[in-house]
Amino acid sequence: MAQKLKPGVRSRDGGEYTCSGCGAVYAVTVYTSPFKDTGHADCDVCSLPIKSWNHATAWWSYKLTKRPRK
Repeated sequence: MAQKLKPGVRSRDGGEYTCSGCGAVYAVTVYTSPFKDTGHADCDVCSLPIKSWNHATAWWSYKLTKRPRK
């Protein structure tokens, strides 16, 4: 089931991201809104910062799809 977004918020596929620290692979969703947001995303595996944003009208969501080999 798709996530219900707040009025004015749009989402789109942001492609794929591979963590430069450990190789974990993420599916990326980009959200846009007329309202500004501040936040950050860190790797679920190695905790390396992936992305941060400050008072931006776009922000990102990273869903872990593949863990790196040990």
